[in-house]
Amino acid sequence: MNIQRFYFFVTINLLMIFNINSQEPLSEGTKNDCDNCKVKPGDLSQFSDALKDSKIHYYTNSGTLKLDLKKAQEICDVNYFAACDGLMVLTSTGKKNDRTEIRQNKNLSLNKYSAMDFSAVIQNAPTSNPKKGVTIGQIHNDAEGVKRPLLRVEIAGGNAVRVVVTDSYLKGEGDTDNDFFTSFKDKDQIDCKIEINGANNKISVTIKNVTTGKSETKSYTVSKLWLEKDGEFYFKAGAYTQVDGPKTKVSYSKFEFLY
Repeated sequence: MNIQRFYFFVTINLLMIFNINSQEPLSEGTKNDCDNCKVKPGDLSQFSDALKDSKIHYYTNSGTLKLDLKKAQEICDVNYFAACDGLMVLTSTGKKNDRTEIRQNKNLSLNKYSAMDFSAVIQNAPTSNPKKGVTIGQIHNDAEGVKRPLLRVEIAGGNAVRVVVTDSYLKGEGDTDNDFFTSFKDKDQIDCKIEINGANNKISVTIKNVTTGKSETKSYTVSKLWLEKDGEFYFKAGAYTQVDGPKTKVSYSKFEFLY
């Protein structure tokens, strides 16, 4: 080997070593972490506080096979609840009555302020039924006899964000408000804030379609019947599919509870 070839090979080897050593380490939530659980949603600072107050509901087989995973900050499964690119990602099975949800572990009263505030990009909301689709946020109640939520935010027909408020906790009874808030298209980013106002038995909802810039806020008075169950309210959010369809995916950039 002559001296020129020797220096050529030495130079190539040094460049290869320099290139390997100069590569930056993968940061938290990079794409390489999207198909594994090296980083859990609870490891991300913007979600950790809320997840410490929550459990994960993962219901399959038309809602009949139920997993209640009590410590949400410790949960990760790439099939339904994981971290990806710094986001917290929930995925439903796409079957009617199945759900992947964050269920708050609190008993809330109407006379004290509390709220759930999140921002998420929503993909594959069901489109088969113009009046139903996927529920993305709720005020529910843990008291005996309660058969439905006080309030729910849903994407109906894959094209409208609506808020449904009931005046009875029994299915099929009482009056129901069903209000249109904003239009929706697949992969729109939705900001949602649901509040228990802490005075005059009021609750309120603010929805903003960040993609279109349209927003709406409405307040509601809780009925006397629901007041019988006061002290056991809680918030839920995620993907609760009301009809069969594709796997709905909710990717959160923000999620928090406020007290």
